[in-house]
Amino acid sequence: MARVLVIDDDEIARELMVSILRDAAHDTFDLPSPIGATQLIASRGIDVVVLDLMMPALSGDKLAKMLRSNPRLRGLGIVLVSSCDIRELEDLAASVNANAVVSKRDIRKHLLSAVTRAGAFKLAESKPHTAS
Repeated sequence: MARVLVIDDDEIARELMVSILRDAAHDTFDLPSPIGATQLIASRGIDVVVLDLMMPALSGDKLAKMLRSNPRLRGLGIVLVSSCDIRELEDLAASVNANAVVSKRDIRKHLLSAVTRAGAFKLAESKPHTAS
């Protein structure tokens, strides 16, 4: 199972996501803001980060962009969540190279599959490439 960090300033949404992930046996951590995220990712060996798009200190897409620019975190799986229009969310995810998106309306239905998809990205990135 993946080690997942959930970052969302909405306590109810954050607790729901943490509960879903823990019930599925994922080792799950959470933060109410992006402050300290990079340190926690490195110290806990996080595989996937679930980021709320709309946060006051730093938006999820900007944090995703920062994480992608860090060479040590290049294989980190990233899932963006938001209550905004799903097409807008998909466009933002593509622009920051996130692995998956989930509408907050569909958290119960799609969170686990999104985290699995993002976790598979990390596994693929960590495997050595061999010449054929």
